[in-house]
Amino acid sequence: MGLAVKPERREGDLRIKVMGLKARFVLATTLPLAIVMAVTAAFLYSKAASIVSDSQQDLLAEAVRFTHSGTLYELDPGMGRVHPSGVFIYPFHYGDNGHGNLYRHEIGTGTSSLDQLDLLVPETEEARLEMLRWIVGIFVAVLVIGAAVSIWVADGVSKPVEGLIYDVRQIAMGNLRHRTKTSGPAELRLLARAIDRMTVDLAEGAETELQLAVRQRELELASSVRNALLPEGTPLIEGYDLGAAFLASPRFGGDFHEFIQRADGLWGVLVGEVSGRGVPAALIGATARAYLRGELERVGEVADAFNRINRWLAGDVRRGMFVTAVYALLDPAQGRVTVACAGHKIPLLRMCQADGQLRVVQPEGIAFGFDKGPVFERRLQVVEVPIDPGDRLVLANGAPVRIQNAQGEELGEKAFYARVKKHSVADTTQFLRALRRDLEQYAGEGGFQEDISLVTLSRNAS
Repeated sequence: MGLAVKPERREGDLRIKVMGLKARFVLATTLPLAIVMAVTAAFLYSKAASIVSDSQQDLLAEAVRFTHSGTLYELDPGMGRVHPSGVFIYPFHYGDNGHGNLYRHEIGTGTSSLDQLDLLVPETEEARLEMLRWIVGIFVAVLVIGAAVSIWVADGVSKPVEGLIYDVRQIAMGNLRHRTKTSGPAELRLLARAIDRMTVDLAEGAETELQLAVRQRELELASSVRNALLPEGTPLIEGYDLGAAFLASPRFGGDFHEFIQRADGLWGVLVGEVSGRGVPAALIGATARAYLRGELERVGEVADAFNRINRWLAGDVRRGMFVTAVYALLDPAQGRVTVACAGHKIPLLRMCQADGQLRVVQPEGIAFGFDKGPVFERRLQVVEVPIDPGDRLVLANGAPVRIQNAQGEELGEKAFYARVKKHSVADTTQFLRALRRDLEQYAGEGGFQEDISLVTLSRNAS
């Protein structure tokens, strides 16, 4: 037999399983007052009966005494009346302020006093005053008890409400970690839970808003850094056609490309890639670009410039981050380029006009920042590559080969190289436009996951 699972208690169950706050308030005030009123009524009835009984005895005793005392009195015949029993009742007065009633019962038809029975009953205020005192006293007692009950009931509701007011005030002051501690009626506990849930939602909303604000600031900063990483324009080199394309993605990073003119008339074409994404990568990219541009503008050996750049970046780049680069220094007059690579995954691509073959040029080298000097300098290799009339060179970061289609499949190096070869015969503008169209078609609606840098240099045919 399986074990029965006790269902989780829901907040709405409090409305069903317990009496409502309004009903409990009415019951708490009505029941004590009903008990007090019942006790009061019983006591008042007993006391009134006792007062009436005592007053009757006192009144009869005083009536007998007064009737036979011989006290002079005067009747008010015009005010007499007949009781249904046949007894005549005549008011009378005596002395200065005394008054009462004469009760006369006529036995026969004669007018002799022997045919009449008279009873003189003087009026007294003692019984009335005593009854009034008891009524006033009981009224005051009931009023005091009712006030005490009301205070007790109000206190039972007001204290939890005051606690909730304090809780809400704390939340309103921005203390979103505060939690309610109400232990009163079920409705107030339910309200306290709702307040706690609201506080949690507010805290989550505030955290989300803060994250969005930080994210927005990051986007603005990264956007400004990204724009700063791009060259202001594409230089014109006599006898050559130079062009570049930067395809932005939502996941910004620190990848860049740059054109560098040296004082000796040589032109450098640089493509760099930074590990990671976000603002840190963008800042590392900006730093690396500044170092590279500053050193590569100087006339000298490319290897020496790379070695100096590596030493500086090794001290600035935090552990786990690195910068790769591929650099081609063009000698327009000689028709050759000097190529250096610092751990860049995508080699320089050379499309040869003479044989229609696509060749890859990837000298050995490790990324900037991995090693402070000895290993980097030992591994660094610099090669020279001819660029004949009609040849085209292509430099890119690693993003094009990592583009994914709707099925999550990466484009890969071979497919990218095939597209470069397919469009290489077109002029530079058409080549970049066609290559971009192919990459966008492969990515589909998902778009690019990383920024793409593409630079191409072709030598005009003779």
